[in-house]
Amino acid sequence: MPAKTCKSGNCFPDEIRELTEWRVLNAADIDNLNRIAHCREYRPGQLVFAEGDECRGVYFIQEGLIGVRKQDIEGESVLLRLTHAGDTLGYRPFLAGERHLASAEVLKPSLVCFIDAATMWKYLHDVPDFGLAFMRRASRDFGEAERRFYETVTMNVRSRLAHLLLIMKERYGTMTPEGKLLIEIPISRHDMAEMIGVRSESLSRSIRQMTDDGVVNFSGHKVWIDDVDRLFGELSPYLEFTDYLER
Repeated sequence: MPAKTCKSGNCFPDEIRELTEWRVLNAADIDNLNRIAHCREYRPGQLVFAEGDECRGVYFIQEGLIGVRKQDIEGESVLLRLTHAGDTLGYRPFLAGERHLASAEVLKPSLVCFIDAATMWKYLHDVPDFGLAFMRRASRDFGEAERRFYETVTMNVRSRLAHLLLIMKERYGTMTPEGKLLIEIPISRHDMAEMIGVRSESLSRSIRQMTDDGVVNFSGHKVWIDDVDRLFGELSPYLEFTDYLER
């Protein structure tokens, strides 16, 4: 990966780093990483790494949006999750000593900083809290995988869609002057369907039903919601498992 200096010469701006595993490193550590890191700007459609590639280190997303995709048995690409500024890509195969089991596709212009494996192992060895932070991250990711499995086997399509919208509102939602919630969806409806494990036709049917019932109003990539409590109401049978969502 060709080297490129990050904005302000800092791969880990404080406002991003303080919310991540990298916050446990001190200023000297960060200065050293800034000298070592290889950074690159990516355009939408480019791959940071491909499924099956050798894992040579980890990737810190300084800005942008990247989708983690995996091929299904028919060779089609399936969107597994979205990653944003502050996320670290590739840490699981790095820690496991495996190849990348999925691809990382850029969805919006992104700036990504690569830290090689030797450097990562040095910091994991020298700073125990750094390894502990990534272990906690792995535990949270495992919990997320369990949640998604639960949704797939128990929730109907309409409830899964409502849950996805409530998750997206935390990052992509704003309140309009009229008091409505506006969510600007960063992905296609096909990708939305993949994320909740349904066919595009089933997603479209649920969107029509929820629109007819006045719960949501879709227009392209924008979703207007008059009453967030009604959207939460779609999850009423499953609130025991979704109580971490903020209204």
